[in-house]
Amino acid sequence: MAMQVGGGKGGPMSDINVTPFIDVCLVILIIFMIVVTLTMVQLGFLSKLPQTKTDTSNAPPPEDQIVIRVLPPCRFGELKSCQIYINKDFVHPSAFGDEIKKIVSSRPRDQIIFFTAEDEVNYENAMKVLDMIKAAGATNIGVLTEQVAAEE
Repeated sequence: MAMQVGGGKGGPMSDINVTPFIDVCLVILIIFMIVVTLTMVQLGFLSKLPQTKTDTSNAPPPEDQIVIRVLPPCRFGELKSCQIYINKDFVHPSAFGDEIKKIVSSRPRDQIIFFTAEDEVNYENAMKVLDMIKAAGATNIGVLTEQVAAEE
């Protein structure tokens, strides 16, 4: 303990007794912790854990989802040499504009159309396809950054 009882030289002690100081600090800390907790509960700042959901990673994509893929060979500036797929259906580049217009007009206006191109497809051809999608009236275009897994 930090307390001395008699003995020694019998004169006044010059040491500071820290036991009451520590007691006061602990009481203040406990009061502070209680006040903060009550304030957090009243203001609604307590964290709410998310509810668990079933795993849907293996679920098939929705049937109305549109994925446009551009595959090589694509010669520089020649869109007609590219292979364009709407979902899994090959579409000749000359007919792509009409096909995408039909699809976009038959779907809700805010539906997302996903677009991806292989690394070997040059930038100009990829931008031409994106421009054709935009010209068909699509307002939401999502660019996929990973290769779409092919289903077999």
